[in-house]
Amino acid sequence: MDRRGDFRVGRTVIADRRVDSGATAQTLTATKNIDRHSHSWQRLSNASTQDVILPDATDLPLGWEIVVDVPEASAAPVKVKKNGGTTLKNIEQGRAYKFICVDNSTTAGEWYINFLEEADLIPTERYVEAFDATTDWGTASNGYYTITVEETEHTRGTKPTVGVFQKDGDDYIQISPDQIKVDPSGDVSIRVPENPDLRFEGEAIFI
Repeated sequence: MDRRGDFRVGRTVIADRRVDSGATAQTLTATKNIDRHSHSWQRLSNASTQDVILPDATDLPLGWEIVVDVPEASAAPVKVKKNGGTTLKNIEQGRAYKFICVDNSTTAGEWYINFLEEADLIPTERYVEAFDATTDWGTASNGYYTITVEETEHTRGTKPTVGVFQKDGDDYIQISPDQIKVDPSGDVSIRVPENPDLRFEGEAIFI
C-alpha cells in the first residue's frame, strides 16, 4: 500500500522484515538547504567547498536525524552548518557523519554528531587550511603578515595542535613560522615578517 504523504504512529513501529529509508546523491554548485522532509542519507560531492545548512530546529521533533556523506571522489569537503550559520563539521572526502537533533528550543538547535566508522579504523581527525604566498596573508600590520583561522573553521577546539608546511613543488616541508598564536577561543594566527617578506605558499594542519 502506498501512502502519498506523512504517516504518524503514536507508539512503536515493529517491522517483521525491514523499513527502507531514502537516499540521494548530488554534486553541489551552491549552498544546499536541508529541510525536515529531505532524504535521510545525503551523498554530496562538490568541485569547491560548499555549505549544507541544517533545518530550523524548532520545526523538528527531537531525535530527527540525517547523514551527510562525502565520497572519496569529491574534489573538496562539505561544510555542515546549523540553521543560522555556525559550522558544526567540515566533512573531508571519504567520511560520513550522522547529525541528530537533541534540542529544538532554538532555530540553531543542538546536535549530536556521530562519525560513521569503526573506532579502530578512525584516523586522527584534522582540518587543512591551504594558502597562497600573497593575497591570503592580507595586509601587513606592525611589520608582520598574519593568517588567522578561527575555531569555527578548524573546529578542533580551544587547544588545537597545529603544523605549518611550506609547498615545495609537489612536496610539503614542515617549517616554523615567526609565531603561531592560539587565543582563548581557539582562533589560530600564523605570523611571518614583512621585511624581508617571508610569506610562503603552503598549508596549516589542525589536529
